[in-house]
Amino acid sequence: MKYILRRDILIVMGLFLAMATFLALVPADGGADHSATSHASGPGGALALYRWLGDLGYRAERLEYRDFALDADADLLFVLAPSVSYTPAEAAAVLRWVEAGGTLIFADDRRFGGGSALLRAAGATAMAAPAGPIPRAALAQPVAPADMITAQTSVVLGGLPADAAAIIGAADGPLLAGMQRGKGYIYLSAALRPFTNVGLADAGSPALVLGLLRRAPVGGRLIFDEYHHGFIREPSLGGLLLSGPWGWAGIYAALVGAAYVVLSGQRFGRAVPLREETTRRSSAEYLESMAGLLRRGRKSGYILAHYHTALKRRLARPHGISPTLDDDAFVIALAAARPLDAAALRAILARMRQRVVSEAELLRIIAEGDQLR
Repeated sequence: MKYILRRDILIVMGLFLAMATFLALVPADGGADHSATSHASGPGGALALYRWLGDLGYRAERLEYRDFALDADADLLFVLAPSVSYTPAEAAAVLRWVEAGGTLIFADDRRFGGGSALLRAAGATAMAAPAGPIPRAALAQPVAPADMITAQTSVVLGGLPADAAAIIGAADGPLLAGMQRGKGYIYLSAALRPFTNVGLADAGSPALVLGLLRRAPVGGRLIFDEYHHGFIREPSLGGLLLSGPWGWAGIYAALVGAAYVVLSGQRFGRAVPLREETTRRSSAEYLESMAGLLRRGRKSGYILAHYHTALKRRLARPHGISPTLDDDAFVIALAAARPLDAAALRAILARMRQRVVSEAELLRIIAEGDQLR
């Protein structure tokens, strides 16, 4: 009893240690809402923008669950606070698409977000605002009827090219700027709020977004980059188990249950095999089972075909005649080799080629065939 109690205590301590290790290794949520995906309906999401643009007649689409690539038919690309980092190759591909005539709207209120590589490729950087958070900023260009735009950011743009035009300015630096790149245009914003669900309700934000959309034709294709929000693969059971707390809890519960079953299982003696495992089945049991299957399946034609072949082999073996001859040729060859009643043999062989007969008729045909010598 003491051994069992000590073992249970060790099991419980091991489980708590495993849980503590798991919680230490899993990164904690910092609390900041940067999931500006068009799938999110929370305050920091962009679902309202996606649906609103669709209602205005634009063809709003999501780039997700496929390789990251932009085609020439797309008119404008939204990149809103990506959570997955852009690679240099992907950033270069976006700039080539812009140079060919596309329009890019990039917005992120973090200094080191997932779009840092794209921001650098466009020739700009994100810097901390020297005076701290910027709740509102003035418009430097007449793209919206409002004088001030709600920004709610602590980041400003820096290192902009000389031809960049500030659209929203602040004392510490521009928050939104535009620049020509080849045949296309790039908008860079250090203020994410105007594009979010909660920000579209602010005065001036809808007009600002519509002002930026003037470079896309009415009814044009507007692409929301969801690939860099983690929508890379189709949802699956494995992904749900490994990417969420409910899945982790299920795996942990399964491991705990398996550990309990393995550690608590005891054998009270040598395993004794069952009688059925040691007794070998007889051939008669096999024959009975096969006969029962054929009977239930009404396979009388199959049985007659078997006896048809067996009868020809038995009669042909002493005389060296091929049993594969058709019935008429077989009867002629056998009659030439030995005296027999050719009409009776031909009739028996013909009856054995029937597909379905009764059980009584089946037994009668087999008995008559056995009488032939």
